[in-house]
Amino acid sequence: MAYLDIDNLRTIFLDDEALRAVHLQRQPCGAVNITSGRIVACDPLVQPERQPFARELQARGAFPVEVLHDKGQHALAVLWLRDRGGVRADDLTWQMALMEGEALDTLGDDEFYGYPVDAGLGCFMDPDAAIAMAERDKREADDPDYSNYYDDVLAGEMGDADVVDHYPLGPVSASNMVIFRSGWGDGSYPSFWALDASGEPVALVTDFMTMTGGDARDEDDKRSDAYQASLSPEKLAALEALGAAAVEGDAAAIKTLLDAGLAKPNEIIPSFGETAITSAIRMNQIDALRVLLTGVQGLPMPPQFYRMDKEESYIDYARMLKKPRVEGLIDLLEKAAAPVPKPGFLKRLFS
Repeated sequence: MAYLDIDNLRTIFLDDEALRAVHLQRQPCGAVNITSGRIVACDPLVQPERQPFARELQARGAFPVEVLHDKGQHALAVLWLRDRGGVRADDLTWQMALMEGEALDTLGDDEFYGYPVDAGLGCFMDPDAAIAMAERDKREADDPDYSNYYDDVLAGEMGDADVVDHYPLGPVSASNMVIFRSGWGDGSYPSFWALDASGEPVALVTDFMTMTGGDARDEDDKRSDAYQASLSPEKLAALEALGAAAVEGDAAAIKTLLDAGLAKPNEIIPSFGETAITSAIRMNQIDALRVLLTGVQGLPMPPQFYRMDKEESYIDYARMLKKPRVEGLIDLLEKAAAPVPKPGFLKRLFS
């Protein structure tokens, strides 16, 4: 069966709260003017002349585009052909968007037709916009200092943004393209029609294949979410307060929180991604650290929360920091890490 991750595609219908649960956000990008009834999805710098999809739309006009992303990395790009609010995801079928001459029955398992990306960009546009882009490129090329379309035209509009609503010939023309960064970058990416019961398209979606099953979280994210879900609201609030006190060096507040028993020095604070001991070391708060160390036996290893964490002790961490630690901080950690002699140790030693 050809590639089709329906759970990925159906996320375009989730509300904002459901999107946050799978680490996605919705970002409006502008609207594409469809003037010919045909749609092109492509890398506009690599293949702006790419053929449009075979399906022709009955409607003409401006259609909104959005991306669903996780911390700026685009998972899906959506061209809405109908208002999302009036559509039920369960009523839709999904069909790979094909160009003339392409056929699903020629594809093997998990194969797909997609557009190639070599400039890290994708877009939706009408074929008329490609004509406008070629005309702009020809005009610019008359300048002897002209280098290429991206450096001399597009880069100035995009800046550091992930999306741009680009009019090659300026606002006097109806022809535009909504351009966005493409998932992991270069590769090849399929697009799919969301069709209603009558077979009419509701949306066109490009899947950048950064996630599976409609969940943008990696294993670390899932562990983090599960850990936070395991904390009662009271414990979560206590941990957050302990972390804030460690950062501020508020030894009195730390003692009060430790005495209450809800928050412990060697537990990860979700919003910090580290323990209160780590925060005190990082912020050079020796008085806070001294109180925190009274709340643990010896000097335990920091809990390994993420797969990318290095197996290093609190002492190793303190020594690794570029800014020198305040006088006595390393000594305090070394003393806390020193083994406690067992009862009778001195008697046996000198007997």
